[in-house]
Amino acid sequence: MKKKITGVLLVLLAAAVALSVVLDTRRNNSFTPAPSRPSEPLEFSPDELLYAFHHGLETDPAEQFVNIDNTCRYVDGRYDCADFRLVSLMRILYLYPGRLTDSEHARIRETLTSFKYWMDEPGDDSMCYWSENHQILFATAEFLAGKLYPDDLFTNSGMTGRQHQAKARKRILTWLEQRWNYGFTEYYSNVYYVEDIGPLSNLIDFSGDEEITLKAQIIMDLLLYDLASQSFKGTFVASSGRAYENNRKSGIHNSMKAVAQHIWDYPLEAEERRGMDQGFLYIENYEVPEVIRLIGLDHSEQVIKASNGLNVSELKGEGLIGLEDHQIMMQWAMESFTNPEIVNNSIDYINAHGLLSQKSFTDFSMINYTVLRRLGLLPVITKLINPQSNGNAIQRGNVYTYKTDSYSLSTSQNYHPGTHGDQHAVWQATLSRELSLFSAHPAVWPDDSGPNGNSPTYWVGDGRLPHGVQDKNIHMSLYQLPRKPGLIEKRMIPYTHAWFPELRFDEVNVEDRYAFGRLGDTFAVMIAYQPLEYVVPEDLTKDGSKSDPEGRRELIQRGRETYWITELSTKAEEGSFEAFQQRIRSNPVSYSKGHLTYSSGGRDLELEWKGDFRVNGIIQDTEYPRFDSAYIQAERKADTMEFEFEGETLFLDFHNKIRESR
Repeated sequence: MKKKITGVLLVLLAAAVALSVVLDTRRNNSFTPAPSRPSEPLEFSPDELLYAFHHGLETDPAEQFVNIDNTCRYVDGRYDCADFRLVSLMRILYLYPGRLTDSEHARIRETLTSFKYWMDEPGDDSMCYWSENHQILFATAEFLAGKLYPDDLFTNSGMTGRQHQAKARKRILTWLEQRWNYGFTEYYSNVYYVEDIGPLSNLIDFSGDEEITLKAQIIMDLLLYDLASQSFKGTFVASSGRAYENNRKSGIHNSMKAVAQHIWDYPLEAEERRGMDQGFLYIENYEVPEVIRLIGLDHSEQVIKASNGLNVSELKGEGLIGLEDHQIMMQWAMESFTNPEIVNNSIDYINAHGLLSQKSFTDFSMINYTVLRRLGLLPVITKLINPQSNGNAIQRGNVYTYKTDSYSLSTSQNYHPGTHGDQHAVWQATLSRELSLFSAHPAVWPDDSGPNGNSPTYWVGDGRLPHGVQDKNIHMSLYQLPRKPGLIEKRMIPYTHAWFPELRFDEVNVEDRYAFGRLGDTFAVMIAYQPLEYVVPEDLTKDGSKSDPEGRRELIQRGRETYWITELSTKAEEGSFEAFQQRIRSNPVSYSKGHLTYSSGGRDLELEWKGDFRVNGIIQDTEYPRFDSAYIQAERKADTMEFEFEGETLFLDFHNKIRESR
């Protein structure tokens, strides 16, 4: 009898599991991805209108209305990056309401009072809310819209403007505090810092909230210190948590160059901007602290260390795993969705707010099963199969930067070697506005899209991350590539490559394992494990249709185990380019079974794959405090910070709301 009961119970259990799977499958298939872009292009630019209004230029009334109407149509459609369009629109509403007609005011009001401002509100869409820059963009727009229309009913949420303002205020203060405690997750990004500067400028000028205004000014100070300390004569191209192809290859395509030129007057050829940074260029309630301005003008030899962000493994200890706003904001600002520590949380939040219609989350339907969640199998599964999406996470960057009057070199030290990469820029050398150098492991062939659409690709991020380290003017990157791609990973390209554009140097010499370059009196070398070869895109694409008008730019090193050693120097140190080449060729370099050694200029550097980094036999600590430089010393989560340089100081106390130049 007992066996029969047990058998019946097992059958019932199996039936229950099967029914659960069927119901979950039906639910997962019931969502249609919402469009991320309109089916037909909309021509609009609120940035152009802001520029015209700020400079007192006349606008054509018909064109102005179409511009505003199309902007509102885009926002009404809840297309991705709709929040970008609200930055200049808000500045127009607060500063130039007289330039708008009654019908334009009514059109904008209708849009702002029906918009979806956060993931927990009703409606399907494919807007990205969660990355670091989008969080502050959405919250700022919500706060300022609520302030404009405090008594209006916002039709999507059923809340009043005043309620939206209070709701957004919490997220704004959370975002500001997380930047104070941990720095920027999208650290040193010359793409995304401009998308932080825009909303911060609007908060500083228009929030009318003393606490928000002061704390936003403090975080603006920290952002501008990053810009000052990581730029080479105004060119902001450094090791970064998020970077794209053109933003790494030179400072020409650099969203922050207008800001840098505005502050320091460097000749960066910044065109008249029509972007989010206009808010900063026109800001009324903020002055760049003199000490930050002086740091940005300092061309002396400096070693600058800093810690930015958190590792996924640190989230639990910080109380940042959970479904509350402050928790999900930190988790998803890091783009950590499928990592074992996070995956259960991601599924719970996606289901709680009906986010499977989001294009970014539709693939979660493959694992969105109650039985997997209840049995605690999801973390085990994502750990075992290690999907490429685990590498999306932007984890803690311990960045070492060496700057001189001739160049800048920076590295995210020991950044999760061997794991999947996404948009990470592990190391970067900058010799001028036009010339940068870096190595990478391509994730796909040149004419393929990335596993996540725009990343990682041939030049964006890495398929597999290197073990990268640096001491002063020498960087070492060690790569060990698996034979086969992992889950979701499209390819396992059997080589690593480097950006070394021949025509941007004055002189180049590539022979065997050495690539030498000279720009004026600045010298560079990249040393490889295998012989180097210059290629152009038609050598690699399937149909041979692409051409490279700028000549040879890409060096390839074939093999699953490779290294790139980069050393920078100058004529003043070497005497001549020929002497530099001769000295470098005589430097001892060896590699065996994951152990790389290189000796140069009286320094012996040793790197063990996923192990220690030694300089002259001494193990180097590659985890840093929040700031460690001649300009500032501060621990992570410091109570106060003080910048000091050339007799100028800036004292910051975020929690007590103190910001003083002394």
